[in-house]
Amino acid sequence: MDYNMYGLLNEELDLNLHEKYFLNTITEKLGKTYNESRSSNKYESLFLSGVFWVLSGLSIINKDRRNLNEVLDNNIIELIYILVMQCLEKKKIKEKYIYNLKKEKYLLSNEDVHNIINTSKYDNNFDKKSFTKRKKLERTRIIHDSTEKNCSEKVKNINNIDIDSEENSSKMREPKHSKLINDGEETTSKKRPFSKINVKLNKSMNNLSCSEKKKKKKKFIVRGFSPCNKKFLYEANVISTLSAIQILFLLNKTSEDDISTKILLEIYNFIYFIFDADRGFFYFSLNSLRYRFDGDMRFMFCSLSILYFIKLLLKKRNINIHIYKYKEKCTQWISSCFNIDGGFSSLPGSESHAGTTFCAISSLNLLKGKSYENYFLENRLLKRRLIRWLCDRYENFGINGRVGKDHDVCYAWWVLGSLVSLKTNLSELFNVNILINFILKCQDRNNGGFSRVEQNENNFKKENFNYYQEEQLTYKETDPFHTFFSLCALSLIYYNVNYYKKKAKRKCVLYDNAVFPQYFEHVLRRLKHIHESFAMPIDMIKNPL
Repeated sequence: MDYNMYGLLNEELDLNLHEKYFLNTITEKLGKTYNESRSSNKYESLFLSGVFWVLSGLSIINKDRRNLNEVLDNNIIELIYILVMQCLEKKKIKEKYIYNLKKEKYLLSNEDVHNIINTSKYDNNFDKKSFTKRKKLERTRIIHDSTEKNCSEKVKNINNIDIDSEENSSKMREPKHSKLINDGEETTSKKRPFSKINVKLNKSMNNLSCSEKKKKKKKFIVRGFSPCNKKFLYEANVISTLSAIQILFLLNKTSEDDISTKILLEIYNFIYFIFDADRGFFYFSLNSLRYRFDGDMRFMFCSLSILYFIKLLLKKRNINIHIYKYKEKCTQWISSCFNIDGGFSSLPGSESHAGTTFCAISSLNLLKGKSYENYFLENRLLKRRLIRWLCDRYENFGINGRVGKDHDVCYAWWVLGSLVSLKTNLSELFNVNILINFILKCQDRNNGGFSRVEQNENNFKKENFNYYQEEQLTYKETDPFHTFFSLCALSLIYYNVNYYKKKAKRKCVLYDNAVFPQYFEHVLRRLKHIHESFAMPIDMIKNPL
């Protein structure tokens, strides 16, 4: 029998080796010492997502480390911060498009942003509801004053008209079609003074309307982050914007000087500008909104997460804004992606997937608030079916992403993170030691890092192989993506098991009476507690510096 079938751990975990792997990745990418002859894969990236994987992985490895400046030089931190802010894009949206798309209700103009910033400087607690009420009252008062002013000026102009004869007065009261009966020269000569007055009145009214239009003209600005600073190649999107904000949290660059309130409110504009209020989902970018592409569960999760982080930063600056709007619409669209097998798909009618299921559950948790109960997560029947589908992803001592696929180490995070978000005890669903063995088999014991699959066949000679073998070989190459999510899954397992062990106030007994070995528990204790949705240390989110 296989030794691992009993749930005993026969693999070791060297966190210092994986920390060196992340540090070497930073020096390679920033120092341009990357070896081009080495085979690469799609999980190696210079984009903001790749930067987030490396930085968050470094912050997870050591529990005693509060900031990244304890392991990274300040110059490197400043360089990463500059690279992130260079990816910020700014777009001006014309007012007519705002009204055509019916987005004037929840988008902030430049005046609104200015008023919010000024009010927050004086008020300890800024409330968006009171601000919108004040704004409506001001608009009605301005319209009322302008109409009264126009009416009074019209009366003055009419009173200043001097009528010399009764002929002119009678002709002024004649209907318009009487002009055809009268002689042309006589009518023009006798009507000339009144026509001049009409011209003057029209000019004055036009001037008033033009001045009002100038006053009412507003600017709507949206901002978002592109994957890298090559803005002519890539446009701002929700995935890169989320990664950028998470990087700022990891670098402790969340002050007003680092990212201003104005930028945060303009990112808020960007998220709600790409929201489809009729169908209840978020688009990927401005171009996807322009061409009316379909929604995706990943974009839903990224957009809601961005709004969560914006709310967190604004609350720290004494600005309270109602962030989550159209909760019911979003929940309906997410529920429409739920399949009969128990999983969630990326869009309605497609195949269930572990990654999109993770995004759906996390999105529903973000939408669930004190004043809004989420029916889907409260329904026991649907919740059991969902948990059952997630447990079925365990296959052949590993975890896969969907039915009929090979296991992959990154799905340990997507599946286990979903189960933790559903408030389940992992030790009651799996033999967690087998899962830990599956993760540890994918690590490179010599150079550090984790690969997609096991490393036991990765040492044969790389000669005379066909395309398919080369493709399989790249799966065994370590990369920041799988390294990061492998460490996240280990942290998730350890803290989940300990939480329910303390909650039950008894010894946590796993299947076959297997428990964490003492030497291995000492290593896992060094990992930071990870957030089950954002894949960041939980203390950075709850208590941002």
